[in-house]
Amino acid sequence: MYLVLITSFFSLLFGVLPAWYISTNNFTGKNIYDILLYLPLSIPAYIMAFTYSDILSYTGPLQSFARNYFPDLASFLNQDYLQIEVLGVIMALALYPYIYTACRLSFSLIGANYIDLSRSLGMSRTKTFYKIIIPLSRVSIFSGLFLVIMEVLNEYGAVKYFGVNTFTSGIFRSWYSMQDVETASLLAVFLFFVVVLFFSVERFFNSKYNFNYKPNTKKFRHENPSTSKKIFIYTISFIPIFLGFIVPLLFIIGNVIYEFERIDFYKVFNLTSNTFIVSLIASIIIVLIAVYFQFLKRIIKNKILTVFNEAISLTYALPGAVIGLSLIIMFTSFPFKSEVLIGSFIVLIYAYVMRYMAVGISPLKSSFEKHPSSYDDTALNLGMSPIKLFKSIHLPINKSAIAIAFLITFVDIIKELPITLILRPFNFDTLAVQTYEYAIEEMIPKSSIYSLTIVMMGVILLIFLKKIVNKEIDVSGS
Repeated sequence: MYLVLITSFFSLLFGVLPAWYISTNNFTGKNIYDILLYLPLSIPAYIMAFTYSDILSYTGPLQSFARNYFPDLASFLNQDYLQIEVLGVIMALALYPYIYTACRLSFSLIGANYIDLSRSLGMSRTKTFYKIIIPLSRVSIFSGLFLVIMEVLNEYGAVKYFGVNTFTSGIFRSWYSMQDVETASLLAVFLFFVVVLFFSVERFFNSKYNFNYKPNTKKFRHENPSTSKKIFIYTISFIPIFLGFIVPLLFIIGNVIYEFERIDFYKVFNLTSNTFIVSLIASIIIVLIAVYFQFLKRIIKNKILTVFNEAISLTYALPGAVIGLSLIIMFTSFPFKSEVLIGSFIVLIYAYVMRYMAVGISPLKSSFEKHPSSYDDTALNLGMSPIKLFKSIHLPINKSAIAIAFLITFVDIIKELPITLILRPFNFDTLAVQTYEYAIEEMIPKSSIYSLTIVMMGVILLIFLKKIVNKEIDVSGS
């Protein structure tokens, strides 16, 4: 829980303030900053941890530079950085975009009305932020924070490398090192109850504090900040970009250049193909199922479908180690020969779909619920079939949400490590697995080409995602 607290605190610090200043101010380079603040999401937490452990090590560039030019500083920097506090900050640099994204959308949707009203009451912009904007946005902030907490509980590669004991690392250690299925199962069950607790708190916040505030009815007036405030905005926005994206990316590229002559590009291509194919298949299945059930909910008013949606939301909260272990236990208990399924692509894809279905449903649920049910009632009363209703009305008006759902799930599956480690078929690796295996053997430079490929795939997809999200923000009136 200590790791959760540290990561949560710094994720809020890196995510909330930049989102507020970018949503409410005009300054040179604002759109570039807005895109760059998303991009640390392209770097998995385990790659961020591997990279910074190498940067901060005794032979790393930071301490080597200090020894050559600042001997007094070198002795101060010579510390053991494989500590839980350092890991918490590093993981926050990789995960804060979840909070930034939620806040950016929330601040944009609130619009000018509340800010103008607070100004008429004599409140400063800072006081407006703390007294008005934060309370209005607390559901969105907590939703982003919930995703951060779930990612911390799911993380394996980073905590394993730093030697931090968590539920997930304990499950892997019991299962693989000690061959103790009973202890691994017990830890998985306990972790499941911890996740259910966080999930219940998140649902409580949604039900208690979620409300429909008055939508923006006039164009939002962005502030033109003073020079001193511009410097502050640039600084507070640049820190997470620099530490969460620029530094690790440059270090990874440097390692790739250093190892360039020894890179097996045929292997890189094969692993990239493996990663792309399983991510593509799982993402398509997730989006198809999510679209089908959201459309079905509109046509058939049934409480069972609502319960199904809630149950699916819980699957994302389940760590990959718990899902992987549960599927192995489930399939080995089948009366027929389960080896046909265990270690097959079918089970691996099924696990991805189970883990990330909620990610695909979330944007689609929001999009489908925005449109009044009168669309469906009118079309059906005019004799339009459900299939034609979907093709003619719901597919066009929800196409942005479908694209967002696909891109988010694709990015997440590319980075997935615990499920792939447990359920991958024999002699089948992905970029994430190869990165982890080299890094855990202290061959971080050799792992860099695989890390860079993951990051570049993520960057491309996130830029597309950001363009779609920006269109949604513009439509909302920001």
